[in-house]
Amino acid sequence: MKKFVTATTRIGMLVLLSVAALAASAKAQTGRALRANIPFAFTVAGKQLAAGHYSITRASEASGDLVLDVKGLDEHSRVFPITIPVATLTARDQSVLIFHRYGDEYFLAQVWTAGSTTGRAFARSRRERQLQQQRVGATDRKAVTGETVALVF
Repeated sequence: MKKFVTATTRIGMLVLLSVAALAASAKAQTGRALRANIPFAFTVAGKQLAAGHYSITRASEASGDLVLDVKGLDEHSRVFPITIPVATLTARDQSVLIFHRYGDEYFLAQVWTAGSTTGRAFARSRRERQLQQQRVGATDRKAVTGETVALVF
């Protein structure tokens, strides 16, 4: 009986340590600020933001990665978009911001942190959906879905 309790205790401790390590790793991946110089005006969560230097972080620890804080370093531009998780099988080597482009309009679509297999996606704004609907009759797939632009940093 003593061997059974000892083995069960060891397994339980191993599981507990594994969960703690994974939680710390996930917090380290998403909890740090991403900083980027975005060379064009763009829209996120229906709000138009000017070109410039931006910081992207969690809005609060309580919300986790559900709500992000996209803030211009000039402190004049700020938005708190709700996000959804997106995943890939291989971790990215560098942090990436992915935009959808329609003509000269850019829409922030996804945020990926270096070393993570999970990114965050933003819902398409009304304006982006409107641009897609205008292009439905187009035969070129890029015209309908928009061009994907990735900023790596």
